[in-house]
Amino acid sequence: MIRLYNSGAEAFPALIGAIGGAKHSLEINMFIWRDDAIGNRMAEAVLAAAERGVQVRISVDRYGVVLEKAEECMRSFFHKKQSPIERIKSRILAMAYPTPGMKYPVKDSESALYLAIMAHPNITVERDTFKADHSKFYVIDEEALFLGGINIEDKEDGADMHGRIYGDLMVGLFGRAYIEAFRAAREGRSTDTEYAFPLNRKTHGIFTVREHYLELIRAAERELLIVMPYFSPLSDFIQGIVAAVDRGVAVTVMLPKRSNFQDDTNKKTVRRLWKLTGGRIKIYLTPKMLHTKLIANERTVSFGSANITKKAFAQLDELNLALPNTAYPFCRALFDVMNTELAAALRIESKNEIKYRRLVALFESMIV
Repeated sequence: MIRLYNSGAEAFPALIGAIGGAKHSLEINMFIWRDDAIGNRMAEAVLAAAERGVQVRISVDRYGVVLEKAEECMRSFFHKKQSPIERIKSRILAMAYPTPGMKYPVKDSESALYLAIMAHPNITVERDTFKADHSKFYVIDEEALFLGGINIEDKEDGADMHGRIYGDLMVGLFGRAYIEAFRAAREGRSTDTEYAFPLNRKTHGIFTVREHYLELIRAAERELLIVMPYFSPLSDFIQGIVAAVDRGVAVTVMLPKRSNFQDDTNKKTVRRLWKLTGGRIKIYLTPKMLHTKLIANERTVSFGSANITKKAFAQLDELNLALPNTAYPFCRALFDVMNTELAAALRIESKNEIKYRRLVALFESMIV
């Protein structure tokens, strides 16, 4: 069985419930885990599982500490201290993308919950390794797999501190066959399934996401939907999308109206696409901070953690799920969600509606 969770408000109760039912093992791989309300609720569920005898493994990438401490509550659940370089990076981001009512730095504290998790014999936490792992997944009892784009933080459970409502997706795959295919993909082994797990894993020399995305664009014959929160003007993607428009594909690109990071880069990318296609591409800007990463043509749909950026393809570990775009109840539910987002979005009618700050976009190009 495959189930879609449309937002953190749907995903977090399901995740906490699944963790509450864990009997043997729990693995959590996370990019951002903040010391906020939802971060503590998830931690409480993990600790309760460990108290029942569940063996817990948590990996929270050191790469994420810069973002954890640069925005929102500026408190990390697992990363309590920063190196001098990390502090400088966080301060720069906090200045460039300020959070209302917050001033960097905010001092982290070691709560009783944090100390109990770190000291528990049934919990192993990997938090100091810089893996540049942007993927998010949970494996419970080797029977249930959850993956997608949702970090553990309050803004994914509603709105951020700017008041932007967050839109994001998670998928639950229930059954041992899914976990076996997932493990095989992460080890570079092939499986005979109709679904796939395109991913990057630097430690295993696996980099499949970029070509996977490009193949979806090149294979489109009638329709192509691209939904991204962070969209850099990479030449092969620009060329592929323009070629799709030229051969008559109905191409739709949906981005946040105001992204939390890289907003000017997003606008630069779609303005260029508008210009190169003579306005034949459909561009929508959503009122939500849409954090969903998705590409779909008439045959395949793929979504997960991977943005269209240089870092996503060359520097970060990423994880997606790719499925046939057929009459699955899951696919129908997914496109119902996307159609709802499109209906609420603003369609761009002129390139003059797409404005961006050139110097900011240049700065962003150095870091994305």
